[in-house]
Amino acid sequence: MIKTKEITILEKDYLQDLNKIKETIRTNQAKAMVVVNSAMIMTYYEIGTIINQRKVWGNKYIERLSNDLKDYGKGYSITNLKYMSRLASEFNPFEFSQQPAGQIAWFSLIEIVQKSKSHEEMIWYINQTHKNGWSRSMVLNQIAMKAYERSLINPTTTEVIPSKDLTNELFKDTYVFDFLDKEKIKTEKDLKNQMIDNIIKFLQELGPGFTLAGKEYKLTTPTGKDFYIDLLMYHTKIHAYVVIEVKIGEFNPSDFGQLVFYVNAIDDLEKIDDDNDTIGLLLCKDADRYVAETTLKKNHLSIGISKYKLIEELPEYLERKLNGK
Repeated sequence: MIKTKEITILEKDYLQDLNKIKETIRTNQAKAMVVVNSAMIMTYYEIGTIINQRKVWGNKYIERLSNDLKDYGKGYSITNLKYMSRLASEFNPFEFSQQPAGQIAWFSLIEIVQKSKSHEEMIWYINQTHKNGWSRSMVLNQIAMKAYERSLINPTTTEVIPSKDLTNELFKDTYVFDFLDKEKIKTEKDLKNQMIDNIIKFLQELGPGFTLAGKEYKLTTPTGKDFYIDLLMYHTKIHAYVVIEVKIGEFNPSDFGQLVFYVNAIDDLEKIDDDNDTIGLLLCKDADRYVAETTLKKNHLSIGISKYKLIEELPEYLERKLNGK
């Protein structure tokens, strides 16, 4: 008799859950006419919350639920319902409402939830995906290239004054160029050529807003001297030129003088009234932090020194840097 009573209670509660979920779907389907993705993900979150209240009932609950919701489309498979449960377990309702999770694609969101090692990492990838417009493949690529771990390392820059634009976010400690073939890099020209030959991936790693103004950009002074900038970029969100010099070896303070000259010269010869001050970025294979920071000290220009790495070099580098070595 007790067993029969327990089953009756479970059946009653299950039907209440099913009706609640169907009502949630119907309510958000109406909203979806206006904001499709956001309404769908909110629906999934609310369903996940209901499922998590019945954890003790096990997988048979989810299997039955999936079967009873099949008339509402393919989005309610057993696998997807488990994803909904996982999503709801990661965020309380208030926190979830504060995140831009509803503004990114469902499967991008699930990749982030599944592959993040911490809650902080998850939130970071959600925010970056929303801000940068990353596709699912780009999300996977950024996770593989450990973008979050790299963001934890302070970049080496001049004392850039905090501002409302994106200048502060432009500089990274490390860029990862997974397209580089190190066996074919013998000179700096080889390195530049590989960057340009893979321009889409190169620009994606630099971040949103970069456009290429020229490779080995010719700069002619009023006195008739010609100079060639490795890569001249323009940042459409900051509205500023970005001079990039690349070095295949370790940073040397003598490299800095050349970059400073190029930044000042672009300000003088190319910048117009609508442009902000030119930014300089020196990309090198490695850099001694003391040498780099001392070189940049007391310089008023916006200049950063970043390392470029191959993907196989990342684990050792990140372990060393994140452990303060």
